Amino acid sequence: MGNKINNEPFVWKDEYNVDINIIDNQHKKFLDILNELKIIINNNSCKEHVSNIFFQIAYLIDHYFIKEEIYFKDCKYPNLEQHKKSHNIFIDRIIQFQKDVEAKKPDLCVEIYYFLEDWFDEHILKYDKEAVEYLKKSGVN
Repeated sequence: MGNKINNEPFVWKDEYNVDINIIDNQHKKFLDILNELKIIINNNSCKEHVSNIFFQIAYLIDHYFIKEEIYFKDCKYPNLEQHKKSHNIFIDRIIQFQKDVEAKKPDLCVEIYYFLEDWFDEHILKYDKEAVEYLKKSGVN
């Protein structure tokens, strides 16, 4: 992996909207974290700032994953268990990244960045959108 990544910030696009404010706001926050991570990587300041990235991710996990799972459970979303499993895999990976920080693994911020970018593309833009369509049909807005 390289030490630099494309420094163009992610910009929120209308196509990302799911039209449920709490979910859209959390997805926007996720992009903010990705953008902050880009700056950290390109300024070679991972060591100094990675703990703040973990703090922000922990906040999202605490507030976003739990609320999302409650919505899905209340609306009897049929793929809830699969969705929760995906969230748990994400959490396990973040925990491993924290251990990697302690072990002073090189290029860690770059690895975290690509993991989060993939999560945004695969989970947020695909799985969450599918689940939100179910929520909307169940009357959540």
